[in-house]
Amino acid sequence: MTPKHLTANKAYQILFTEYPDIVNPQQVSTMLGIGIKKTYELLHSGVIPSIRCGNHIKIIKIEVINYVLQSTQESHEKQMKN
Repeated sequence: MTPKHLTANKAYQILFTEYPDIVNPQQVSTMLGIGIKKTYELLHSGVIPSIRCGNHIKIIKIEVINYVLQSTQESHEKQMKN
């Protein structure tokens, strides 16, 4: 299945099903297989939207999925150009 055929709704049904709908930065780090520093960079820059609740940062899981889909699409487009 190519990235353009995987909709956000379908991706939500198959990706990260073991995680709750609202996750924290540590969970995002684990989901994406990246370090916590890179995770905070993505969150603070707004690449992955987040919500601050007091001293906590919360991320809606679909935003992580959207990031994965967008990154996959961009990677696919780069490969097609080469």
